[in-house]
Amino acid sequence: MRVTVRLFARLRDLAGTERLELDLPPGATVAAALEATLAAHPALVPHRAIVTAACNATHTGLDRSLSEGDEVALFPPFSGG
Repeated sequence: MRVTVRLFARLRDLAGTERLELDLPPGATVAAALEATLAAHPALVPHRAIVTAACNATHTGLDRSLSEGDEVALFPPFSGG
């Protein structure tokens, strides 16, 4: 199945891109998309433990199953007021 991964802020800067298209096996999770993203962009590996995710614009955990055409967004920690 094909999914889109969008990277934000520092993750986008480190990867040098804001969007990746991934081919993942059926039943893959957000964690699988994260691992595929890290494999494609090793500069992101040190940030693995602090990444948060959203799927189709809804905050989600890494264990969420993905479907064809889903969009996964990966974010570093952020703060503000």
